[in-house]
Amino acid sequence: MTQKPILAALVAAVSLALALPATAHHSRAAFQLDVKSEMKAKITKVRWTNPHVFLVGNVVNDRGQVEEWTFEGHSISGLSHAGWAKDTVKEGDELLLVVNKHREADKHFALMDHVVLPTGRIVYSVGQPPVDPNAPKPPVKASTDFSGNWKYVFPGTPEQVRQRILLGTPAPSKDGPYTAKARAQVAGYKEDDNPTLRCIPATLPYLLMAVYEYKWTRYSDRIVIEKEQFNESTRVIHLKGKTPPANFKPNPMGYSVGHFEPDGTLVVETNGFNAAPWGNGAGIDSSASKKIVERYQLTNGGLSLSLSYTQEDPEYFTQTRSGQGTFAKMPDFTFAKNPPCDLKAAQQHLAYDK
Repeated sequence: MTQKPILAALVAAVSLALALPATAHHSRAAFQLDVKSEMKAKITKVRWTNPHVFLVGNVVNDRGQVEEWTFEGHSISGLSHAGWAKDTVKEGDELLLVVNKHREADKHFALMDHVVLPTGRIVYSVGQPPVDPNAPKPPVKASTDFSGNWKYVFPGTPEQVRQRILLGTPAPSKDGPYTAKARAQVAGYKEDDNPTLRCIPATLPYLLMAVYEYKWTRYSDRIVIEKEQFNESTRVIHLKGKTPPANFKPNPMGYSVGHFEPDGTLVVETNGFNAAPWGNGAGIDSSASKKIVERYQLTNGGLSLSLSYTQEDPEYFTQTRSGQGTFAKMPDFTFAKNPPCDLKAAQQHLAYDK
């Protein structure tokens, strides 16, 4: 085999290792994800919080005793997409809940699949509602300048995607192009070290291909990208070669400068990151030397958006990593207003993992 095929194979392997983005919340592996149970509960508390919404309610067990249960739901954005509002469930409501219980029977903690409200209406949390093939589809307008709402297309069937999201952030690969510093972190990986459990904002490259939608707005001198659900994650891509201002401070989003190639490809180079926990992916921190280069192209007549990117950080990687993905154009809508990350909600599951 010649040198070029060897190099191509190596790059492909590195790309594949990076191409499947992780989700930024805790794993739901402690729940019986393959077993659904029906429970009746009188709700005593509604916690409309991020990163997850929780219901607390009283359940009468088989022995006639009242038990207090905590039910974990989706995020506010996820529930809003499923038709929920802050007052959909209220204290005092008597609900039928279809849930995935904790694997340990003595822990009164369950994941909500869907809920039957007192009116008989069914609202879904992390479950997949039945698909109505006759339901009207909202119009989707093709993009001509990258503007509009976009959603990352996770590979796999809807159920495979749901399972991947429920299982949360996977452990890092042990075979990456790591420096000694990164290898030590991979060897000491602990799922509960996830910075999102401490309400630390996410950074790139994770935010490049994550759950929830993106809203691109094109201006003459910049492109603004808002990220649904994630607070403190709005990006500004400066066009026309702008440089950071004198008062710029390194941050999780860095400083992005973009330009267009003759074929319309948008190339974005981002530097100016601060050092961040898990800033290079699950279990691997990042340094101020991190650099991300993205290439975006409109495809499918402006109904799809392709992304390829490279990632460098010499403190943690011995060579450049790369990844790629595709986004689908979505109907434009206003993102749900999200309160700041609630530390108690972010760490709620830890009380049941002891």
